[in-house]
Amino acid sequence: MASQKLEECQQSAEEVKILMKHNVDKIFEREGKLENLEVRSGELKNMAISFQKTAQTVERKTRWEKWRWYIISGLIVLLALVIIIIIIVTQLSGGEEAPKTAAEDHN
Repeated sequence: MASQKLEECQQSAEEVKILMKHNVDKIFEREGKLENLEVRSGELKNMAISFQKTAQTVERKTRWEKWRWYIISGLIVLLALVIIIIIIVTQLSGGEEAPKTAAEDHN
């Protein structure tokens, strides 16, 4: 009987030993996975920083292109107005004749 209890205790101890070894193996496996996750999270962080910088550069470039078109359009409109004003002024000044004086009428 004592030998049977001793055998049961040894068998139980062996089961605990196998279970603990299995748990330690899982811990090491998890540790490796955690290290991989840390590496991947660092890579993702670097990619996010790079993406943010690229997005800011694209935003600045797009904003500049938009303003450049506003400036070009404004200059074209201004040039058109100047041309129209010049045409109107030349038409008005060229169409008017100098008034004749009374002395010129008698000749």
